[in-house]
Amino acid sequence: MRIDRVILRMVTAKLSTPFENRWQRFETWTKVVVQADSGSASGFGECTAMETPYYNYETIETAWHILERYLAPLALAGEDWAVVNGHEEAKGALECALADLRARVAGQPLCVRIGGALRPVRAAATVGIEHSAHALLGAVRTASAAGYGRVRIKIRPGWDIEPVRLVREAFPAVPLIADANAAYGAADLDHLSKLDDLGLLALEQPFGQFMIETSAALQARMTTAICLDESVKSAADTARALRARACRIVNIKVGRVGGLAEAVRIHDLCAEHGITNFVGAKYELGLGRWTNLALATLPNMTLPSDVGPSHRYYVDDGADPTLEFTRPGWVSPLPAPGIGAVLTSGVSTDREIAITR
Repeated sequence: MRIDRVILRMVTAKLSTPFENRWQRFETWTKVVVQADSGSASGFGECTAMETPYYNYETIETAWHILERYLAPLALAGEDWAVVNGHEEAKGALECALADLRARVAGQPLCVRIGGALRPVRAAATVGIEHSAHALLGAVRTASAAGYGRVRIKIRPGWDIEPVRLVREAFPAVPLIADANAAYGAADLDHLSKLDDLGLLALEQPFGQFMIETSAALQARMTTAICLDESVKSAADTARALRARACRIVNIKVGRVGGLAEAVRIHDLCAEHGITNFVGAKYELGLGRWTNLALATLPNMTLPSDVGPSHRYYVDDGADPTLEFTRPGWVSPLPAPGIGAVLTSGVSTDREIAITR
């Protein structure tokens, strides 16, 4: 397919409530949205890179530079962008835009085109690091009452065992994941093993990206499943983790792995080896959320995915239509070509550029 134009937009949206992870607190979130045009058709992709280089070395500024200077020109010229080393989140944004464009031109829902189905998906919620046990319990109570099928709790050293214990005692039936975002080291195995008594669905990414052997050591001594996130950026990374028996669940994030094609490869590899999947997210706006939902319809996505309604996270997610529950705790892809949604003016556009042949 001939690509005529790529438009980059830097957009900022206001959060419904502030969110805090192990690194920082957010009140707004800025994204790069990619639009790929062919004739009268347009496809959209969202870059998941953050403003800071904490989760990953990429930032929205580096992604903008790589997209403008290298990836968009290569796509317009019909050349392979594998020559660009790394920068998976920038690549993922453009790849998702092109996948959406091709699905729209073909008249297929994106979920169907990538091997999924027009089926309902159970949604999960994430609760950030709160400043008190009362606030944490309130946030989990709100998510549970809304029907979410699983709640992820962010943890870090000094905010881990006791907060999780309080949540488990207050909500014994709620499936819980404790997500460390790689906050711990090899000296913390004994400490983290204490989470094994709390009936967690998983402990997510306890160690740094390259600490596969340490993850394997912890998995060997815990009945709780280890879930990998930052450690898995490709199917090759997944294969290494599976050989080491470092996890029992893999969180697949479209941006982290460089797009939908690699996400599907990871999904298929996990399915072959009996490793469970769900789709993770990094506070995507509406367009990215619809893309994630397409991926979450694949058959091995058997755990609730981070594809809940946008209003939980944003005052306005910039997409039309916006993603909503079809019934409490469940969402469904649109029976329309591509992701079925377009960018609206609901977010602030801070920068825009059109790149043509």
